[in-house]
Amino acid sequence: MSGSELIIVRSLTDSDMGLFAAHRKATASHQRAIALTTRAAKRLLHPDVFEEKGGDFDCICLFGAAMNREIRRVNKGGKNWRLGGSQLDHEVFRNLDSRDFALIRSVPHNDGSSPILLTFVGRHSHQLVQAGLVAMLANGELQHSVAIFEERKGGFSALSDLFPAIPARVAVRPPAQQSALVS
Repeated sequence: MSGSELIIVRSLTDSDMGLFAAHRKATASHQRAIALTTRAAKRLLHPDVFEEKGGDFDCICLFGAAMNREIRRVNKGGKNWRLGGSQLDHEVFRNLDSRDFALIRSVPHNDGSSPILLTFVGRHSHQLVQAGLVAMLANGELQHSVAIFEERKGGFSALSDLFPAIPARVAVRPPAQQSALVS
C-alpha cells in the first residue's frame, strides 16, 4: 500500500464470532461478518462505494499460522455495516474470543483497487500485544467497539510498527494470464 493509510481497531463481540468456523456452533449470531460503525465505513470506503452501500475487496486475513486471501464484501445490511465473506475455517481461530481484536489496515476511501489487511490479535496467543492494545485504547478511543487511527495522527505509528503494511510483492497480484492470440 502506498500513500496515506488508516488502521481500524475492532474489539470483537459475540456477534462477530460467526465469521470463524471454530465458533459457529457455539454462537447465537448467524452473521459471518465483523461489524463496523458508520464512521469507520466512511473512512474506509470511497464515497461512491459508501453511497452504493458496499463493495468487494481483496482481503488478506492473518492470525498466527493462518492466512486467508479472498474477495470479501464490506456492505451495509439493514442499519449496520459489516466486513464479511466466507467463514475462516483454520483451527487457530478457535483461540480467538470476544474482546480480542481485529485490525483493519487500508488506504482511506478504498475503492477496491487496494487490498485490505485484516489481522487478528488474541489475548491467549498474543498476550503482550493484546495488553498493549487494551492500554492504548483505555483513553476512550473505542467508540461502539471501534477505534480509527489515521496516518500522521496519534497512535498510528505504534500500531503500524506492530502491524506492518502489506508487502508490495503480496499486495500486487500478477496480471491474469491471457491466451496468445493466433492470427
